[in-house]
Amino acid sequence: MSQENQDVYEGRSLEDQIFKTLSHQKRRDILRVIGERGEVTFTEIKNSVGIEDSPSLSYHINALGQLVVQKEGKYRLSDLGRDTYNLICKASTYSVSSSIVGSLRREIPLVIVANAVLWAAALFSVSAFEGRPSTTTVYSFAALWFFSNMILYSIARRIRK
Repeated sequence: MSQENQDVYEGRSLEDQIFKTLSHQKRRDILRVIGERGEVTFTEIKNSVGIEDSPSLSYHINALGQLVVQKEGKYRLSDLGRDTYNLICKASTYSVSSSIVGSLRREIPLVIVANAVLWAAALFSVSAFEGRPSTTTVYSFAALWFFSNMILYSIARRIRK
């Protein structure tokens, strides 16, 4: 890095530096590998991340700056690197959770319809075995159907929030 670029880089806030560093997927991958394993060699990083040439990997490791430290031929996360790794993990978990909630939002109407169909099938099955179901059986099934739909409705409301 030229002296002029270095001066500009050092003039930015730490937050700007970290987010610029994390803007590249390979660097986030490197942080994940080191964060998951604790400490790793250059070759282990190279094999895990899939960077074929050593100069490219060296460039990305150097770009990680304050997030990674090297000691005795092994790389590990600095305190700031551990915090950054935890942020990446939380962001990944959040995006997976959001995806699951989005899927549930789309599927809830189908689940409610399927629930109604299953209860109707159960009622018809009882009718087939008992002949004409008793009033108690009909009311029991109706109550169970109502409560199961209330549970589904409350789940749907929580998901929409």
